[in-house]
Amino acid sequence: MSISCIKISTGEDLIGDITHTEQGVTIESPLMIVVVPNQQGQYGVGLAPYMIFSAQKAFTFKNENVLMEFEPADELRNDYNRITGKGIIVTKPKIELV
Repeated sequence: MSISCIKISTGEDLIGDITHTEQGVTIESPLMIVVVPNQQGQYGVGLAPYMIFSAQKAFTFKNENVLMEFEPADELRNDYNRITGKGIIVTKPKIELV
């Protein structure tokens, strides 16, 4: 398993623990990647529960319903880890000039 992103045929972008099986692509603890406006009229990225009313924590999509798979940016991966309590949060060291 690895934290990755997929775009599915219904248009949603999901982030979660991805496993490839003969049945398709299984994503555990998925969150939807959504674009949200801020107060300055610009847009940012947010994460929202996928299938919020389902008791399931993992979903399998047929290969033909997964349009693409991509690696998330560090910030997105960190937000996912923080929200789900999974994995290590990667931080980049800050360089200060003295």
